[in-house]
Amino acid sequence: MELYLGYPIFIWEGVINFISVVVAGLVIAFITTFYLKKKDEKTRVAGVILEKRVNAQHEILQFVESNTQKFEMLQSDAIILRELILSHDFELPYDPQIQYADIFSSIDKFRKFFHGFESILEKHKLWLDLKVRHQMLLMNAYFSSINAMLVSFNRLPLPNGIELNEEDFTILGNKLLIILGAGLDEEFNLLVMDLEVLMVNSIYKLDLNRPKSGFFSKRKASKEVKKVEKFLYNESLLGEYIRIIPILIIQILQAYKNIEINIDEAVDYYMKVANTSGTDKPHSFV
Repeated sequence: MELYLGYPIFIWEGVINFISVVVAGLVIAFITTFYLKKKDEKTRVAGVILEKRVNAQHEILQFVESNTQKFEMLQSDAIILRELILSHDFELPYDPQIQYADIFSSIDKFRKFFHGFESILEKHKLWLDLKVRHQMLLMNAYFSSINAMLVSFNRLPLPNGIELNEEDFTILGNKLLIILGAGLDEEFNLLVMDLEVLMVNSIYKLDLNRPKSGFFSKRKASKEVKKVEKFLYNESLLGEYIRIIPILIIQILQAYKNIEINIDEAVDYYMKVANTSGTDKPHSFV
């Protein structure tokens, strides 16, 4: 029998095998514990994010839906407005009925909604996924463009002696807003529906990838802005209306104040606002 340090070899082999098994078990236990702990942490984080996202999106949808109640103008009141809308090539999705969301019924309601939408986006943007946040940024730019149209009356070339006060701006803005609300109602509904679909998908397809910082994240943000601008000016119905609105604004003012605006000043105003070339003289002024 072979001995080593006074003990049989098979005893040393048994001890070595035992130690190997113990070490292997400890290694496996450590790896398993580490993996399970990491997985448990990821699950916990996912649960927190999911809860925050659900609450944020619920508040956003509740805000949007509470402000999108529909109104339909009485047929007797809608006849003249319908002729005005159609004469400027605006869409009337429910012709001959004129329907619009509650936020388009007055400047006060629209601006309250617009500023509320901005605030709720700023409040919850960290918990929204990229697609939902992009859709909300797109909608915010959409409402911002409408708001810019409402203040266009401030820039109109008025005849000498004619001034507009705060009440005039409100009345004129309300008239323009209802036209926009009626002409954009279908597109507005689609924007809200797309937002709802994206929100549902963001819940069932929870993505925990963190946005990267640095140069590439800034480049991606720049691309996102360009996508919003592309939709707004090249793809949306609102974008088609941008060159029509200056003409409509001048005609609304002329009818409201019963005045005539110098055609050269009107054309100059149109060129500046609509960004058209000097050769594209709008026939509506002639």
